[in-house]
Amino acid sequence: MNLFRTAAALCLLTVSALAADATGVWTGEVKLPTGQALPFIARLTQQGDKITGKLDGINGAPDVEIVNGKIAGDTITFNGVRQINGASVKFNYSGKLAGETIDFKILRDDGQGAPLASLTKRTK
Repeated sequence: MNLFRTAAALCLLTVSALAADATGVWTGEVKLPTGQALPFIARLTQQGDKITGKLDGINGAPDVEIVNGKIAGDTITFNGVRQINGASVKFNYSGKLAGETIDFKILRDDGQGAPLASLTKRTK
């Protein structure tokens, strides 16, 4: 029985060691439907299954606080509110973590506008 417990504990430690770690600075760009490319920089911190951090502001806009951030397996999800033309616009972010990249899909919470994407790479 002790051998079984030891093996089970080792398996749990191995799974924990192999679990994705999203902590870091992730840099990419978002292409708008107009063709314009904007920088996308996510500064993420992972603690367990929680994700916190900020998205860098664009063109002098304030940074965006990440809320409701979580990770399950290789999937990261969070929300953020950006100021666009004087209005607060909530966005939903979903990303697949694969080694040193996160492939983000970005949707406005109100359903307006085209879906956006950003393939980011860990830079720090």
